[in-house]
Amino acid sequence: MPESAGHHEIRIRITGTNNPQQDIDDLQVWLEREPWLSRRDHTWEQRPRPAQEAAGTDGAAAAGPGDMAVGVDDLILVIVGAVAAEVTKGLGIALREWLRRRKEERAEGEAPAVDAGTGGELQAVGDTDRPDPGGPAREGGSTGEG
Repeated sequence: MPESAGHHEIRIRITGTNNPQQDIDDLQVWLEREPWLSRRDHTWEQRPRPAQEAAGTDGAAAAGPGDMAVGVDDLILVIVGAVAAEVTKGLGIALREWLRRRKEERAEGEAPAVDAGTGGELQAVGDTDRPDPGGPAREGGSTGEG
């Protein structure tokens, strides 16, 4: 479904896990519990990764542990209507929390990572350049709002 004024697509990609399809299913269930999403008209789709990324020619895809996810589709969240800041902020928070929990449960050899974005540009979710400190680092709130 192409992006239009009434439909906004957010592509979510999970890499570095032994069972990426199960992780996609788990993430979808995790996000469905979020109030900012349940109040909006939305659908889920799964689509193949763009050819250049699936082949590993994309710099970001080649640098990560995505080789375990060959042949696994990306999860697409299609939101009907305007995408408010609440959706963008809520999705970012929910993805970081899911990834933090997934990293705690990872199997040997796994390096779970999540990328998300719109318009063909994906960005890493969370801080992938340093190890997870394993504790609540955002005591003052992660949104910067009171």
